[in-house]
Amino acid sequence: MQAEPVPLVVGRPLSGLQGRVMEGTAEKREGEAASAAVSADLKIIVASAHAALVTHASKIDALNVYPVPDGDTGTNMLLTLRSILEKISTTPGLEGEEVARVVSRAALMGARGNSGVILSQIVRGACEALEKASTIDAVEIAAALTGAKERAYAAVSEPVEGTMLSVIKDAAGAARSCVERGEKDRLEVLRAAVREAHASVKRTPELLDVLKQAGVVDAGGLGVAVILDGLLAALSGEEPADLLEEDKPEAGGERLRETVAHSAEEAWGYCTEFCVGGFSGDGTEFEARIHEMGKSVLVVPDDDLVKVHLHTQDPGGALTFAAGFGRLSGVKVDDMEAQTRARVEGSGQPVSSKNVTNLGVVVAGRGAGNRELFESMGAVVVEGGQGANPSGEELARAVEETGAEDVILLPNNKNVILIAERAGELVGTRTHVVPTTSIACGLAVMVGFDDEGEPDEVVAEMREILRGLRCAEVTRAVRDARVEGREVREGAYIGLLDGELLAVEDEIEGAALDLVGRMLEEGADVVTLLRGAELGETDAEGIAEAIRRLDPDLLVEVKDGGQPLYPLQVVAE
Repeated sequence: MQAEPVPLVVGRPLSGLQGRVMEGTAEKREGEAASAAVSADLKIIVASAHAALVTHASKIDALNVYPVPDGDTGTNMLLTLRSILEKISTTPGLEGEEVARVVSRAALMGARGNSGVILSQIVRGACEALEKASTIDAVEIAAALTGAKERAYAAVSEPVEGTMLSVIKDAAGAARSCVERGEKDRLEVLRAAVREAHASVKRTPELLDVLKQAGVVDAGGLGVAVILDGLLAALSGEEPADLLEEDKPEAGGERLRETVAHSAEEAWGYCTEFCVGGFSGDGTEFEARIHEMGKSVLVVPDDDLVKVHLHTQDPGGALTFAAGFGRLSGVKVDDMEAQTRARVEGSGQPVSSKNVTNLGVVVAGRGAGNRELFESMGAVVVEGGQGANPSGEELARAVEETGAEDVILLPNNKNVILIAERAGELVGTRTHVVPTTSIACGLAVMVGFDDEGEPDEVVAEMREILRGLRCAEVTRAVRDARVEGREVREGAYIGLLDGELLAVEDEIEGAALDLVGRMLEEGADVVTLLRGAELGETDAEGIAEAIRRLDPDLLVEVKDGGQPLYPLQVVAE
């Protein structure tokens, strides 16, 4: 059984943590109890950092102009932290040095982009400083930030000031100075680091001309400051700080276009990432050759694993060379020049190079027929729905794949609506959810989609179509039950109309006719049947003919969807 993720409510005191290590000058614990306490604290620290970054990831994405013009700095940092949380959640019983090792490796394996790799080293440096600590006091906090700074700088062959490196360096320096002045209160040391981190973010345009010309602060640096905000909130019970007004990206599209246009000057080659597992060979030779192959190079070793990030005109050459040192995994290659051309020509938002539109649409769905139907109408399809809900990350990737400034999401299942509403937080794209609850409804609503239309008008049209639909589903009961006073036997066909159980029949046709009869009571001109994987074509046509006999003027269509679990979905318009 998997362990549940560490619960965290940012802004409330974490009594377990505070009771162990954060109140007063409690004596240092020794042995296993102390080790377990600090290990638990590390988990909470990661969770608090993730919670803080979730709120601001899209805002940070919008700031990104250096060193990679991909507009996903906040998302990369967030997904890097998420990989750590997932690893902790599925590896119970971690203690002492082991938790630091597992967290460090998970961060490196999950690192995305330059910002993610550097963040993984910030995490690694902090973990190394804390792995043998029996309590987290003022000195340990300063040591953790110093270790984070040292690892981050060591990961970059040519550190550039005015980036997230500067912010973690300044935060560590403020914490160390605070301790050297005799401060023993851990929270005061952390507050000093947070204040300096935000001040450092505001100074980044003074250190890096590309930021000054674009009129923005460094995105990765702001990410570091936001993470520290979250840590302070978790340890103190204070409300996390919001973005400083000076740090917020401009809402106006023109300024964002100027930022992206400048970024185009920095784009070069293919952003290439991969891991080399079971690394064997001369590490110095490997790193030197990788540096010769491109720009913005990061080569980070961790035991027998090496994480590589570089911008190169020859990603194939880099991969072929690296394959001689071990087994490749996590390979990712993005054409930055094509991405940037699309961004400059389009809206200024991060987009995929393969498809540039004014308005995109992402749908959740299952079944080969349904995928084909949605894609023929211009949708990007995420596999998922009843019995297999897609993740926020999967939806976010699909949103980016549309290449659009505005994206409509059709969840097509009531259990997907909430995550669809949150998917926009992971990307710098404006998203709109039209809360469809079945694939059949989603297909009907797609009639109102126009990728060249004004987003608000198209969304309003699709929502209006949804309000005029009645959606029904037929499935089979998996157990005996009593629902709303009605006895349901295992294996019986049950019909749901707009989520309400209205039919229980031995045969699928009986359930379908019962549902459609109720739909027609409110008037309908068209009834569409979406045939699932468990319903044969002949049987579906038989049901359609029986429905036509209910009303000769009714237009009845049958589409082959192939969805599992629901042999029949019905929509009436």
